[in-house]
Amino acid sequence: MLIERENVDFKTSFADGISLEYPQCPNGCLGGDDFVLSGSDLLHNIPGTFNVVKCRTCFLERTSPRPTPETISLYYPTNYEPYQYIQQESSTVHSWFTTLLVNIFRLQNRTLPLMPPGLILEVGCSSGAYMESVIKDGWDIDGVEFSDIAATVARNKGLNVKTGSLETISLQDNKYDIIAAWMVIEHLHNPVNVLMKLNKAIKTDGYLVILVPDSDSLSKMIFKEYSYDLQLPTHLYHFTSKSIQSVLAKSGWTIEKIHWQRNSNTLLKSLEKWSHDNNKLILLSIAKWIRLSKKASKLRLILNVLLGITKLSGRMEIWARPAK
Repeated sequence: MLIERENVDFKTSFADGISLEYPQCPNGCLGGDDFVLSGSDLLHNIPGTFNVVKCRTCFLERTSPRPTPETISLYYPTNYEPYQYIQQESSTVHSWFTTLLVNIFRLQNRTLPLMPPGLILEVGCSSGAYMESVIKDGWDIDGVEFSDIAATVARNKGLNVKTGSLETISLQDNKYDIIAAWMVIEHLHNPVNVLMKLNKAIKTDGYLVILVPDSDSLSKMIFKEYSYDLQLPTHLYHFTSKSIQSVLAKSGWTIEKIHWQRNSNTLLKSLEKWSHDNNKLILLSIAKWIRLSKKASKLRLILNVLLGITKLSGRMEIWARPAK
């Protein structure tokens, strides 16, 4: 294990092969940082304790120390939980009544700007479930995926997917009408550089459409290091509506719209993890019942809507355009 800093001020053990680094604020701020919290990998229990610090100038939170780009793949095992969850969520078929409720209460997630179908680039496309859905709506779409296993599954479906990291993969300038990145930006070692790269690949009238966790969520306020969307150490940045704006502006983007998903999964999964680790078995059962039971669908609907309206759901969908 290599720690790229002298006088390490904490004692912890890490998985074999992990090298660590202490990044500076990607916006180039020089005002120093404040400590936010410490946490560990709650998804797969891979060893390591990681800090979250907040820039005193732009207020962007980042994981520090963090695994280097060469070693962070150890925290993405083949059973990486978010990949499994996204696939299940994307393949769900709703009844006509559920679809009606979704439309009435504006529960749609991962929506696109209203424009004639053109060419989309999805970065972090996993096994291609979202790509398949937009093809049905008349779009052409390319994909980029870091995991070769997931990318191979997508290519076996006949989808055009490249394997590689956004930092190193080549993209054609002025090519795409929309670039979509669902739960990707928080995983990047240098989001500013990548977002600048995507800015070159978008058409001048195109859109960047992203989904990122919101660090101002109710689950983060209540459960802190147990918040499901914290996901240390694979989430390298922890955005708020203000700090994501600073990162996008630094990268040449202007935000046009921010929508908080009407979704209670982040809160309920956080409650489950906290209850499990603190041996609160009754609370654990209640949280799972609310999240999974058909009998709890009305309660879930109310919770979804309340969290979205109050901007506390923990998930921000953002539309941005190239700055003029």
